[in-house]
Amino acid sequence: MTTTVTIRGFLLALALTGAASALAQEAPTDDEAQQIRERTAPLAAQGNASAQYNMGVLYDGGYGVERNYETAMEWYRRAAEQEYAKAEHNLGIMYQEGHGTEADPDRAAEWFRRAAEHGEPAAQNNLAVMYVRGQGVPRDLGQAAKWAARAAEAGNESARANLPHIADALPASRIEGDNVNIRSEPSRQARVLRQADGSDEVVLLARDGDWTQVLFRNDNAVGWVANFLLAEVAAPGGDAAQSTSEVSSDASQTPREDRATSAPASDRETSEPADDAAPEADEKRAGPQMHIGQDVVNVRRGPSTGADIAFKAERDENVTVLAEEADWRRVRFEDGRTGWVAGFLLAD
Repeated sequence: MTTTVTIRGFLLALALTGAASALAQEAPTDDEAQQIRERTAPLAAQGNASAQYNMGVLYDGGYGVERNYETAMEWYRRAAEQEYAKAEHNLGIMYQEGHGTEADPDRAAEWFRRAAEHGEPAAQNNLAVMYVRGQGVPRDLGQAAKWAARAAEAGNESARANLPHIADALPASRIEGDNVNIRSEPSRQARVLRQADGSDEVVLLARDGDWTQVLFRNDNAVGWVANFLLAEVAAPGGDAAQSTSEVSSDASQTPREDRATSAPASDRETSEPADDAAPEADEKRAGPQMHIGQDVVNVRRGPSTGADIAFKAERDENVTVLAEEADWRRVRFEDGRTGWVAGFLLAD
């Protein structure tokens, strides 16, 4: 049977016969780590990819051995050469953080992509974050939403938290017609993934000739639809994202990353939306002057992606910041309308 041990966010998938040892996010004792190493090392030397990955984890975390990032990286690389997705993901982390090598966002993104394509949810989320930040890849919110959606579908909590913020920065539309085929590729010969109708709201991710890749807001599914079957076809995020303002480096405003060394943070709870204050009160606590930094932005009635959309704003509309709550800013537009906007959608 396969023995699985979870250590600080690392998954040790030991291809051994024997009783399972589930440590559930707790580091092993030195004796336990030594036993794991003694059983794993021979398999790793024989070329077993999961054992090679496990050896990387032990040296990466300093479990039963002296921590050595260079040795950890070598074991990860051996497993990654066999397309072991978790090892590919951890190599991305090593290049991202400069552990065992110089920090290299290009190579980090490359390894995240390999792991993402091999189905690793943490890598899919991290690749989405790289696309949002424009680190190692061109900034592209459409690609970010696509990969975050895949990770969210697989149950990745960080991606589930990130996806609404990314989607809010992209153009929206809806399906026009009933029983519209949504396909796996931009072609009439491609496999039909589902059928949609006029009640389905979508976010536009990318354009390919007469086809648009869309994300369904109700369940985060992704597919391709013919342009003429969309009520509106605005410029999708694949191109528009290149000119969007940079996401703030403030950790409270940037999408979450999955780290190999820690579990994803829990969702921050937001308070109930506050009633609009009187204009006089707004004037007294008015903050900086800013403007909308994306093409189309949802302005909500409260500081949460679960709050109702009050209206939509367009790029370069001027606003005054009235209040802040976690990642959100309450703003007033020049025509007097007020609402809540995610902070990273605003620009100075």
